[in-house]
Amino acid sequence: MSGGATPLLSVRGLAKNYGAVQALRGIDLDVHKGELCGVIGPNGSGKSTLFDCCTGLQQPTTGSVHLEGADITGWSMNRVAREGGFVRSFQKTVVFETMTPEENLVAAGQMFSFPSLLSTFSIGPAARRRTATLRARANELIDMVGLDRVRDQPAGSLSFGQQKLLQFAASLMPEPRLILLDEPLAGINPVLITKIVGSIRKANAELGITFLVIEHNIDVIMDLCPRIVVLAEGSILDDGAPETIVRSQKVVEAYLGG
Repeated sequence: MSGGATPLLSVRGLAKNYGAVQALRGIDLDVHKGELCGVIGPNGSGKSTLFDCCTGLQQPTTGSVHLEGADITGWSMNRVAREGGFVRSFQKTVVFETMTPEENLVAAGQMFSFPSLLSTFSIGPAARRRTATLRARANELIDMVGLDRVRDQPAGSLSFGQQKLLQFAASLMPEPRLILLDEPLAGINPVLITKIVGSIRKANAELGITFLVIEHNIDVIMDLCPRIVVLAEGSILDDGAPETIVRSQKVVEAYLGG
């Protein structure tokens, strides 16, 4: 981490209650620019709720979320993405099945950058230039994630893993500073896991994107991320390097089956 530098993402005292159920219990977490940080924990430990509260999908009961020092608590998810450059993926993969990967990515770029119907569907030289720019970026990302051989096929004909890669590329279209990935490897085969992990590493190293990654594949997340945050019962149980986490008795007892 980056010493005294202002964290890119800073969460303080974040709590979320659903009636009598405490999903988050006063989370304090800093993530610095350029980090590749994993988030693990048993089912129901609060991982997705943490992502929801950070990105405006849900409002925290108490606590605050800051992005590079600016308080974004209470912002809508759209505002967080457009003004903050802060996006997240979801466990469920959704694509426009009749559209090609390029068309899917151009549509994603339009939605992030030009949210109004008038701007999205306007015509004329400015609109054509905008579409050409989005198409060029889309094709760069298609090459980066390894979908070049299927770039002209309908997205509905792609395998589940390829659709996961397409969803990941869509999250890169608005050139975000920070991406929260919620189980990007769930349900895909080892070959596609390798491709997605390689794409995450490349986006982090070459594009400078910071990542928080929820993942249940412990072997992969420990290899991918130099820092691991462990949640249990809505609280941070441990936070450190993978080699420290796997030796932690409290983590073993709470999560790794000890």
